[in-house]
Parts: sequence; structure tokens; C-alpha cells
Amino acid sequence: MLVQPDLLSIVAALQDAANRHTIDEVMKMFADDAEFELVGATGLVGRNKIRSIFEYDAGVDGIIEFINSTATGNTVTCQLVETNERLRLAGLDSLLYPTCELSFENGLIRSWRAAPDPEPTQVVMEFWGAVGKWIKEHHPGEYGKMFSGEGRFIRNRENGELAVQLGRQYRSTVTP
Repeated sequence: MLVQPDLLSIVAALQDAANRHTIDEVMKMFADDAEFELVGATGLVGRNKIRSIFEYDAGVDGIIEFINSTATGNTVTCQLVETNERLRLAGLDSLLYPTCELSFENGLIRSWRAAPDPEPTQVVMEFWGAVGKWIKEHHPGEYGKMFSGEGRFIRNRENGELAVQLGRQYRSTVTP
């Protein structure tokens, strides 16, 4: 069993690797069958699926910061602050996840569960919902690359970059 300072060091290394967008380094910190949940938005199981979140974050120039971290047993409890171009386009400087919990097994992340602040999350969802409709209408080719047949956004680096590009275009044409 790892001692508390080791878990906090792993979380610090995770933050560093994620913010440098070194995806392979980040993925080495997760168990093969790890679980990742952003409450109300995403639930993924398995390192390969979790990879898409970090690829997308690289595409939107995401930065994360774990704050107020404490380690107890095999769990780190903290708050998470996320900043990226997607949030800035929606009019937010950052998004706070007041509760974030990372559980470890054999030194690897077994589960990551974070619950975002609901009010700013609603702002983001409304903005990007409108952008998605606009993309579908004005850029159907890009929409086909970015969304599945069921209308679910496909997270990867390229779609993150494209979302930022089209989000800027939407802002300049739709909002004064």
C-alpha cells in the first residue's frame, strides 16, 4: 500500500503530464480497466477510452489543477480546476469541480470521479449546444467528423481543435 505523500506525488505528476499534453505519460498512470466519470457528462471505462478525454483536452488547450488535495488510504480527495479554450469561448475563465476523488490500486489510478459546479456547467452546455446546432447547419461536413450518427460528440484532439476553431467562428458571426 502506498503512503499518502506518494499518492499526492502521483497526482502532481498527473497534473504536470496532463498540462504538457503528454498523453502516453498520462495513460501510464491509469489501470487498464480504470473508470473515469465527470458527473452528468461522461462515464468511461478502460484506459483506451479514457485516453480520448486527454486527447480532447490537448485539442482545446486544457489545463487542470488539483487543489486542496488530501490523501487517505488509497484515495486522494481534492477539488479540480479546469481551464481551456472551450470554456473561454463559453464566457468562463475556468470550471471548478468542488469534489474530485481519485482512487488508486498498486500505484495506478483505478477510478477518477469529479462533479462540476452545476451553474457554470449549464452555461457551458447551453453555449456548446447552440454551437453544435450551428455547426450542423452551417458546416455539415465538419459536423459529420465531430459527431456520431446518434449526435454524440466524438472526443479526440482533432475534434477539440476543430471545436475551438468553429466556436470562435460561431462567436464572431452569431454574437456581436
